[in-house]
Amino acid sequence: MAYFRKLKSTTLLRCLVVPALFLCAIFKKPAFQWIALAALAVWLCASLSDVFLAIKRKRNQKAAQRTLAQLNAPVQQPSKKSDLTPESELFLIRQVNFRITEQLKATYPMVSWLWVKRPSADDLCKGGVWRIRIANTEPFNFGEVELNRSGKITIMLLQATPLKETEAKPLSSTDLEEDELLDRVDVKSWYDSEGEKVLAQMIDDLNTQGHRKLVIHESGEVVITASGTEQVIDVIRNFPPRLAWDEFCQVLREDEITATIQPDGLALSW
Repeated sequence: MAYFRKLKSTTLLRCLVVPALFLCAIFKKPAFQWIALAALAVWLCASLSDVFLAIKRKRNQKAAQRTLAQLNAPVQQPSKKSDLTPESELFLIRQVNFRITEQLKATYPMVSWLWVKRPSADDLCKGGVWRIRIANTEPFNFGEVELNRSGKITIMLLQATPLKETEAKPLSSTDLEEDELLDRVDVKSWYDSEGEKVLAQMIDDLNTQGHRKLVIHESGEVVITASGTEQVIDVIRNFPPRLAWDEFCQVLREDEITATIQPDGLALSW
């Protein structure tokens, strides 16, 4: 049987079963029929053996692949736990607290402070920066504690103020000095390039509606008074700043437009 297992099922069919069937067909004797049946049985056994061996071979290959994947997978190192005991951790944190207090008291004798988020002993050993809240250190109310791996402590004091409590800074259109601003504003060029056309159209429209006056604010808003209330009708872009309105009034007088500087803006009448 070992010899037959080594042979392929097709080889057995060609060399064993087919000749036996030819003998049965030629001689037509019971003996040859039994020989053909035996040959067919041998061929069936060999075929089934090939199937079982193929299945077993695939299972062995899959098992080998799983074993190889497990061997190649990175070995997860167990997380290293801190060697410090709870007592040692508490002692370390207290030592850092005392050192911070000593540095603060050297400048502010009545200081008191708290961690915003208390670090662990492992964090202190690694080093880093942590925020603290401090008191009796006006005008400072916060600090940043930096601890490096060598054990050096550096403290930076901070002043944090709520936005609502800060004083609003007046809005300034420019930080230039008045003389420098006037040098940079060319009222005549602006009026010839765009201002004259805008104002002429605006005055013509208002004149047809019975208005004889308008006011231009510093922001460029053009307002008229109707029924005792001001109404914004337009906005002039790149309107000259108040510092250049004296020169602008002279330019307007050349076009027979009366301009008067008022606290709320530049008043034009026609």
